Amino acid sequence: MRIHLLSDLHLECEDFVPEVDDADVVVLAGDICTHQMGVTWAEEAFNCAVIYIPGNHEFYGGDLTDTLQKMRAAAGDNVWILDCEEIVIGNVRFLGMTMWTDFSSTGNTEKASRTAQNAIPDFKCIRAEKSRFIEPADLIARSLASRSWLTECLATPFDGKTVVITHHAPSMKSLEGSPHAGGLLDGAFANAWDDLIVAPVDLWLHGHTHFPVDYVINGTRVVSNPRGYPGEVEGFDPTLVLEV
Repeated sequence: MRIHLLSDLHLECEDFVPEVDDADVVVLAGDICTHQMGVTWAEEAFNCAVIYIPGNHEFYGGDLTDTLQKMRAAAGDNVWILDCEEIVIGNVRFLGMTMWTDFSSTGNTEKASRTAQNAIPDFKCIRAEKSRFIEPADLIARSLASRSWLTECLATPFDGKTVVITHHAPSMKSLEGSPHAGGLLDGAFANAWDDLIVAPVDLWLHGHTHFPVDYVINGTRVVSNPRGYPGEVEGFDPTLVLEV
């Protein structure tokens, strides 16, 4: 199966015209555009199956529940919105979720949470519900629930390939060499889920870091291909296709 991976296109800042038209599946690993606008774009941009994982920016200006509902309502026959959900295409099982982070990857959950809340726009742009903005505790709970869901899925036998897709990074290794990394804020970009990056996972795709990576942990390949903001291109490949 040929998988075309894209993330962090940030269409709210700059347009993007796809260059690949022969993939079997397009994976959009989050931060494509705000609200459901990325879904509408994907419907028009691709003529194959599209798996779309909500990133944090999809929720900007909205709340966690309503935004996801609007994205699903906008999806047509060829776009699937996954957040702690699974879809099987051919002999490949795709397990997708935003993932968020539990802020523990730097070794100090409390300080990392506080640093993120003071520095990252998410906490002033995303509502947990209409009456209040999100807090670190909301994201920690969602991240831990996502981990539990994924652990249960991976324990279920599947006769085929398994691809995990998240917006946030599953390992601190995804931040190695990034000019954006270093410090407590890393806890808002990557989890330390290396223990889950094992068989039966054949491929783990993610976004969020604005820094492309391609590495292997425990025999599992981890890949990201984010475009990032205008002028921020650092290794983004608009024609990247992965075989699984």
